[in-house]
Amino acid sequence: MKLNNLIITALAGFSVFLGSCQNNDENEQHYDNKLFISASNFTKEILFKAGDTNVEAGISVALAKPEEHDIMVTMAPAPELLSTYKMAYYDENAILLPEEHYSMPETTTSIKSGSIVSPEVFIEFTNTGELDLKTTYVLPVTIKSVEGIGILQSAKTYYYVFRGASLINVVCNISRNRAYPDFNNDSKFNNLTEQTMEILFKATSFPNTLNTLMGIEGNYLLRLGDAGVPSNQLQVATSGGNCTSTDLQFESDKWYHLAVTFNRGAIKVYVNGVEKLSDSVSKTSVNLGAKHTNEEDGSRCFWVGYAYSSDRYFDGVVSEARIWNRVLTAEEIQSANHFYTVEPDSEGLIAYWKFNEGSGTVAKDYSTSGYDLTIENEPNWVSVSLPQ
Repeated sequence: MKLNNLIITALAGFSVFLGSCQNNDENEQHYDNKLFISASNFTKEILFKAGDTNVEAGISVALAKPEEHDIMVTMAPAPELLSTYKMAYYDENAILLPEEHYSMPETTTSIKSGSIVSPEVFIEFTNTGELDLKTTYVLPVTIKSVEGIGILQSAKTYYYVFRGASLINVVCNISRNRAYPDFNNDSKFNNLTEQTMEILFKATSFPNTLNTLMGIEGNYLLRLGDAGVPSNQLQVATSGGNCTSTDLQFESDKWYHLAVTFNRGAIKVYVNGVEKLSDSVSKTSVNLGAKHTNEEDGSRCFWVGYAYSSDRYFDGVVSEARIWNRVLTAEEIQSANHFYTVEPDSEGLIAYWKFNEGSGTVAKDYSTSGYDLTIENEPNWVSVSLPQ
């Protein structure tokens, strides 16, 4: 970008002159020392998403060499410089960050005698989650005045750039791994006459006869494949019978949102919001709350990515796994951004694992229930940008 090129050239010039001055006799005249914003890049991109509240950012100024007196500096937002940003960064669609979304409580700082860098002054950004995710916002902050020294004009302004973040930025590769909560027989997960399970997933492959998404073996399980069922075809396997259809076949390396509703034995399956199956089983309620065990004794409990044996793993990445104690309507499943996020306090949401941690072996339960998942082995956390 042409503004950055000017800044880099100017700073490089400082370095050359400084080296030259250090080789001169002390009585020789030094170059003209000037003030500039202390940064290697003069834009800071801040990604925001719905629900974000407050962000604080600091900025400081510097000199190439110390002075023998204090340097007093005033900095402030500079809305009038939006056009400069647009021209320098070729972003004609950017607009000014609305005034109600920022404040700068302190605008003055100083570089003390013998020092070359000032303490930071801070800009507070508030309620950024209210901004339009599809719009780029900019706030220029500039050196307004300085006492006792000149300003390097090409390095006097800093631009805070706000862009809507992806709704999902990290997912979990659960391949050859498994994750579990310990519901500890919590009654809220048992005797569910109405229920919905959801998961967002992308398969790398379908290597096994059975490839498990989530649920309890022998009770209520979402899996791909079975004897006589293609390994890429969803089967809702229950203790009252199984449901499947050739309309429930999935491709590898492609994202899918899956929602399966249960209503006293009536089952509906939605793929990317489209109803693909309506069937029934001879089972009038679902129990998911069994206390966790490793199943060596033959007991069964809730898992993500595992059922019965280690050769039934899911080969791929998962996100947005949810359990509800009610039947979601087609309209709810099809609502804007529902595949990628829901409110943690949504009615009937009793477990919600986003799988967005990015490190570690715990997937937080974002619902009010608080049943975090333990991931048996450190997984590969994968950076993504969803929706694509």
